[in-house]
Amino acid sequence: MTSNLTLLILTTYIILTAANRVYVHPFHFFAYNKSICDEMERQNQSTQEEKVFIPISLETSASPDEESMKDLHSLDTQSLNVKNKPSLTFLTELMQEVGFRHFNVLRKSHKRETVFLSPITIYATLASFYLGASKQTSDDLQVFLGFTTPSDCTSRVDGHKVLLTLKIINDLLLSKDIDISKKTFLFIAPGVHISETFVHDLVPSFDSFYVRSIDFTNSDRAKELINAFCEARTFKRSNKILTSVNPSTTTLLFANYIYFKVKVKNALHLNEPQDFWIDVDKKISVPMISITGMFHYTRDDKENLSVIRVPLSKNDFLFLVQPINGNNLQRIESSLSRVSFQTWWTQFSNRYINLTLPKLTIETSYDLQEVLRDMNLSTLLGETADFSKISDAPLKVGKVINQIHFELDSSSSEMEHPQDASEEKSDAEPLEIKVDNPFLLAVFEGTSKVLLFLARVIYPLSAF
Repeated sequence: MTSNLTLLILTTYIILTAANRVYVHPFHFFAYNKSICDEMERQNQSTQEEKVFIPISLETSASPDEESMKDLHSLDTQSLNVKNKPSLTFLTELMQEVGFRHFNVLRKSHKRETVFLSPITIYATLASFYLGASKQTSDDLQVFLGFTTPSDCTSRVDGHKVLLTLKIINDLLLSKDIDISKKTFLFIAPGVHISETFVHDLVPSFDSFYVRSIDFTNSDRAKELINAFCEARTFKRSNKILTSVNPSTTTLLFANYIYFKVKVKNALHLNEPQDFWIDVDKKISVPMISITGMFHYTRDDKENLSVIRVPLSKNDFLFLVQPINGNNLQRIESSLSRVSFQTWWTQFSNRYINLTLPKLTIETSYDLQEVLRDMNLSTLLGETADFSKISDAPLKVGKVINQIHFELDSSSSEMEHPQDASEEKSDAEPLEIKVDNPFLLAVFEGTSKVLLFLARVIYPLSAF
């Protein structure tokens, strides 16, 4: 697929999404239309050879290709209005479904540990592989992403449109006063030809995208070089992304890293660490923050849980879900779904609350391949998968790493005495809520209402 075809696809998308004449099912915003299908058919019949992207070795410090790739980051998404867009709402629901599927697997495999994931990053990773997939692998990934099984070209999802929509959401985050950094890495074995079109199509979708070649046959050396390379480009914030490399099953390795630090509006540090009960008979001491003011709050005595909506930087927010009445987190998790948050949203009422919660510093890392194996979907990115749009050689996709570093802090310095730090005040006594037991957390982007992070927090200052 040439750059002209990519331009045609994006132009058509903008025209379609700007139109507002008749109802169009959101799926069609992401599907190929007839003109693009015809162009693809003509190109499939062409004898023109696919250009090969030649990544520089990981052991080389500078990359001319990487410098030229920076120009592709200038993809214009400003003309697309994300507010009240059916396509965005539709994709948001699909992302959440995929995110909850992954959360359910991780919570079972890490029963007494913190689980922290990013549904939008998982979705972007899978959409990237979908862009390089062919035949049955393409069909299987399309279904896994939440779309219907394709029957012809016009029922096939255009990965460019999916990634463009994700880029719009990402741009909303970058436009705010949030300490955020996102890095994406693709490592390929020397001598494996990788499509220039595939690489160039991915570049605009990510904030920083690095493609390097590395010899996986010396697994210890490969692990050392990859970890050092990623650490240098994440400003030494990340722990080691890789713990091992299997050279017999790896010619391609993919990794995402997210650093996200956010502050609770008007919150203040407590002077002394507080008890946090990680189990009924085990506690640790952690720093906490406090805020008093009006919150959206609901208490469900039938399901034995409470939910509070906490404002963050700009208009972003998070949900804190706690068990009550002797309930435990496992029971809440077992029935947790996208619909749960929609239901709680309708049940909120304003309450005057003094909220105390832990300061969070959490880093998690997991291999998407392991999660897919636990879903009995190891073939999705396995050795039999067809990624002929990435390379003309059979690929062995090794680890697909997602690593997250998340911090939640106060917006102000330490407090000598508790005080009302909210913009709204009440003459009534505030409801006292102290988050001193394991809880669920969900972080939403304020404009699009996209679920950015979903977590079970057992240890506020650590993770698996």
